[in-house]
Order: sequence, then structure tokens, then C-alpha cells
Amino acid sequence: MAAEPPKRHNLRTALVLLTIAATFFAGFMIKVALFGL
Repeated sequence: MAAEPPKRHNLRTALVLLTIAATFFAGFMIKVALFGL
């Protein structure tokens, strides 16, 4: 990941990162629900 100072609003990058994080979180919750961990 690039260590660049947020000089401008990178809404597209933020939305992509949030979508990826939400996808992994949803997958994790589904695995927990299915396997009963």
C-alpha cells in the first residue's frame, strides 16, 4: 500500500476498500454461521 498523504478526497478508492472489507467480513460471518465457530 502506498503511504501517500491524503491531499485530496479519494472517494473511489475509499469505496473500493470499504467494499472489499465488507465482502471479507460478510464471508467471515457466513463461515462462522455455517461452521458454528
